[in-house]
Amino acid sequence: MNLILLETEEPRQRLAAGTPAATHLRDVLKARAGSTFWCGAENGARGIATVEAAEPDGSFAFSVAWERGVPADAFSPPIRLLVGLSRPQTMKKIFAAAGEIGCREIRVFVTENGDPAYARSSLWRDGNDELRALLRKAAEQTCTTFLPPARLFPSLAEACADFAESPAGAAFALDVYEAESSLADVAFPPLPAGTPRAFAIGSERGWTDAERRALRERGFVFAHLGARVLRTETAVAVALAVAAARSGTWTRHTPPR
Repeated sequence: MNLILLETEEPRQRLAAGTPAATHLRDVLKARAGSTFWCGAENGARGIATVEAAEPDGSFAFSVAWERGVPADAFSPPIRLLVGLSRPQTMKKIFAAAGEIGCREIRVFVTENGDPAYARSSLWRDGNDELRALLRKAAEQTCTTFLPPARLFPSLAEACADFAESPAGAAFALDVYEAESSLADVAFPPLPAGTPRAFAIGSERGWTDAERRALRERGFVFAHLGARVLRTETAVAVALAVAAARSGTWTRHTPPR
């Protein structure tokens, strides 16, 4: 936990005894009065907190000097992830990877080859915060506050309906079977400011011919990650890492120690 995620940007706050954050401060950071640590408000500012009181019961009172003028998503590469719905355990790995490597949005869609029953998993029920908790954990690991918005779509067509007017080179689809060029080699032309580049990855059984046609009609360029057939969660992690390294247009920052 390299950053403690808070609910608000209040200048003075308290962590209750027994919470994971308070336990981390006490047992890992060995915090006491005068100690400092990174904190942040969810989807808001980051800041340096100074412990004002480390209470005997394990609670902490602290003040925060908030970092201003830096958008919450400044440390996330300008990427939109579109990924086929997979089994719940796979989706947890995907969200963990996407949260840690970074992206601006996650669109999950039901694929023609996938099992539609996965959409009835408790992961997707209102009030279930398990996937959001993975994004929060990733934010705390990576010292960021941004949690990419995530949504489940009933089909690929609906997930990429707004891509028909996208500029050239704004959208890529991974396909080990039909793509002729590696994602590391395809052209990444400059995009208008504020336009994330999209990457579509199929579910566990890959694309159907109809899905490939739909992607091409919406301007997606096909690329591969090599000759191996990867698991969906592995393909997501590799694609995001390659895309993030090649994008190179987001804020880079090493927090001071």
